[in-house]
Amino acid sequence: MAYVDSKKVNYSHILHPAAYTAEDVAHSIHCPKHQLAKVIAIHADDRDLLAILPACDKLDMKSLKRELGSREVTLFSETELKTAFNDCEIGTTPVFGHLYGMDVIASTNLLEDAEIYFNAGTHTDAMKCTLEEFINIEHPVFAQISTLHKDNFVCRDLDY
Repeated sequence: MAYVDSKKVNYSHILHPAAYTAEDVAHSIHCPKHQLAKVIAIHADDRDLLAILPACDKLDMKSLKRELGSREVTLFSETELKTAFNDCEIGTTPVFGHLYGMDVIASTNLLEDAEIYFNAGTHTDAMKCTLEEFINIEHPVFAQISTLHKDNFVCRDLDY
């Protein structure tokens, strides 16, 4: 949170019972699953990035590869996640790639909402800020890199 404070961002810190899945986090913090950002660390050729998408979406690797102009795109291994994000519990990386020296590519599906919720480094901490604040801090590249996951076809109707 010190990083966000240093950027003078207006945000809400949300403490919640331990949650390990996106659905459980969304339920615990009372937010629609489409507003909860999922963070996926990727290797794209010779660079590392964070891909940010709504929790109810699935990363489209073919589109991501095309959008990045990369020959090869792979996900970080669990060991790489532990090393790169050593201040976070596995699965709780925040959306701020520049905090870790990484650029951010974000799904255009995030643009449908004015607010964004995301994990804040632990299974009991989350944050909320406006999408505008997120864009001002990270300057992400927005691209169509995700699709609504078939198991979440009612995602936009779920308000917790």
